[in-house]
Amino acid sequence: MRLKALCIALLMVFIALEARAESKFGDYSVETVEDHARVKSFKYESYDERYLDAEDQANSEQLSRKKMDVFLSQVPKGGALVVELLGAEWRMANGTNWTFIIADQSGNLLFRSKGHSYIEPPPAYETTKTVVKTRHRVIVKHEERAVAPQMTDFGDRVFVVSDTIEIPVAVPSTFKVIVIDNINNKRCTYLLTKTKY
Repeated sequence: MRLKALCIALLMVFIALEARAESKFGDYSVETVEDHARVKSFKYESYDERYLDAEDQANSEQLSRKKMDVFLSQVPKGGALVVELLGAEWRMANGTNWTFIIADQSGNLLFRSKGHSYIEPPPAYETTKTVVKTRHRVIVKHEERAVAPQMTDFGDRVFVVSDTIEIPVAVPSTFKVIVIDNINNKRCTYLLTKTKY
């Protein structure tokens, strides 16, 4: 019985690892080629997805046909990247520290952009208690210090920035996205392949 439970647990771990390595977002499959930068999540929204969202928004706002055409013409031709970036300090997580590169399968540059600058969120406060026992009494000291506002699953304090990078050029059916952390000189590389035509 224990062996059966162990086999099932191992199978679930392998399935989770495989799902992380390759997952589907919309019309594209995303394969993680390299994962060295602190990218919490990565999502690609294709032109078709962005166009349908913009069309729904235009319809709900009841725009005139002329305004709707102008609004829909502003949808980025290559879609958009939606990423969550992590940093132990604000400057590490802020989008200006990150570079986004779109290249075709041969490595030819299609688009390059820095991330956006955001306002630093207010810090969280952490209270620590120090207890010192002396011969005559017990002294308790409370100290409060500012820390990063969010915590990882491992208990590390981090800043998290959600950034959206619009791609103004059309992308091929298979292309690479390289996300570079400029401060730590690390990167993540994703290979995207169109699955629906």
